[in-house]
Amino acid sequence: MSGREAECLLWVSRGKSSADIGQIVGLSPRTVDSYIEKACAKLGVRTRIEAVAVGVRTGIIDPEDG
Repeated sequence: MSGREAECLLWVSRGKSSADIGQIVGLSPRTVDSYIEKACAKLGVRTRIEAVAVGVRTGIIDPEDG
């Protein structure tokens, strides 16, 4: 998983929308959605919530870090 994909998932885990994430990291909401979709595919899940759950469980992201 790319750093940008993991970063977007981290912000999703903190309750941010794609528009919010885009403003935070300087991307369009559509680009954020694309990164999240790629992360979902790599994790073998269909939704962003499932991706966050797998990401936390596998240690890819830590919503409480930083």
